[in-house]
Amino acid sequence: MDFPHLVYAISRRVLRSPALHYAVLGAALYIGVSLYGAPPPVTPLVIPATRVEAALAEFERMSDHPLLPKEKQIVIESVIDQEVLYAYALRLGLDKEPVVERRLAQIATFVAENPHEAKSVKERADEAVLLGLSDGDVVVRRILIDGAKRLIRAAVLLREPPDSLLEAYLRDHVEEFRLPEEIRLSHVLVDAHIHHDKMKQDAETLLTNLRNNAVAPETAANYGDQGFIDANLPSLSKRELERLFGHRFVSRLATLRVGEWDGPVVSRYGLNLVYIHERIPGRIPTLDQARKHLSAKVRKKLADQWLAMRMAQLRTEFSITVGESGKEQSSL
Repeated sequence: MDFPHLVYAISRRVLRSPALHYAVLGAALYIGVSLYGAPPPVTPLVIPATRVEAALAEFERMSDHPLLPKEKQIVIESVIDQEVLYAYALRLGLDKEPVVERRLAQIATFVAENPHEAKSVKERADEAVLLGLSDGDVVVRRILIDGAKRLIRAAVLLREPPDSLLEAYLRDHVEEFRLPEEIRLSHVLVDAHIHHDKMKQDAETLLTNLRNNAVAPETAANYGDQGFIDANLPSLSKRELERLFGHRFVSRLATLRVGEWDGPVVSRYGLNLVYIHERIPGRIPTLDQARKHLSAKVRKKLADQWLAMRMAQLRTEFSITVGESGKEQSSL
């Protein structure tokens, strides 16, 4: 069984205890990876003290107050995670990716004695590595760290969660996915730029004609002025209607009757005569209605948790010290 299948095999079993399923899933993944593969040898990882000091100084500057011991520890832990991810990326060979090699070649060209000498991107990149320029470049480090994170999270993100997991998440987060009230309507526009001072009078006359002739709302496009918005609209939320017509239009809808022409209603285009077909109350969506948003949320949550668990595991694969190589070091 490969790792992605292991993730979801475990998740389905964990769902029997919804209140604990995310925490247990993370622990199960950690144990599962240990069982399904031999741990790599422990590798020394020296983090320059200057890098930690620079991070502490930067966070202190941003927070505008001396960092508390707890805050300092959070910053240090973050630096360690970054260094572990960087070392892991090198272990995976991400520094051989084209985007990284192009960046390294660019750096090597800047410091080369003969920058116009004909050399391939790979040759220039190798030069940058030999000169020790790769480790100190912020862009290269960012690319490699981000690449390592993406690879770890991809084990979860690239697979669709099972319905059982989606249903459990939906039950636990009902309000987050509740569908808003919607209104389905047709409308006829009396354009302010065409009717000017006669706009209100013309709108009231047209409303009388629509009512007296029992005009079917489906034929609304044959009346009034041609606007930018379709005369017959699907069910839309108040937010969507506000984006189309403006705030004043939506605030007035609550006073209109269902099943007849009503108005005039002020919109950003002029006055509108409105026929409300139905008001659909806010409701809890079905799994299919919420699937796209739900799937993204669940995958992100699982990926975040797996990243945290994987980081804990990766730390055990390195012997981490802070200090310059060959000088006094402090073990972490």
